[in-house]
This record gives sequence, structure tokens and C-alpha cells, in this order.
Amino acid sequence: MKNTFELIYDVVRRIPYGKVATYGQIAMLAGNPRWSRVVGYALHVNPDPDTIPCFRVVNRLR
Repeated sequence: MKNTFELIYDVVRRIPYGKVATYGQIAMLAGNPRWSRVVGYALHVNPDPDTIPCFRVVNRLR
């Protein structure tokens, strides 16, 4: 079974080129809509920025 960060990284890897997602969207897709802050922390300690595109995650969409 995967831990929380691994679930988050799997979702972030699926963001297509040219698209973005919010912290809340990532949290919802990872399994818990209350994990928005956990998503932020997980991306802050991103172990592999080359394959986990944390720059595609934004605060909110307008």
C-alpha cells in the first residue's frame, strides 16, 4: 500500500503538458479532499522534480 506522498506524486505525474491543477484538486484525486496542505508539503520536499512536475500545481484557478 502506498503512503500519502506517493499517492500525491502519482496524481501530479498525470498532469498533462500545458495544464495545471490546484492543491485541492490534487488532494481530491489522491483520496482525501482535506489534504490540500499535505499536497503543498509533499511538493515542497519533492524528491525528483524532473519527473514530478510540481510547477504545474497552483494555488487556485480564477
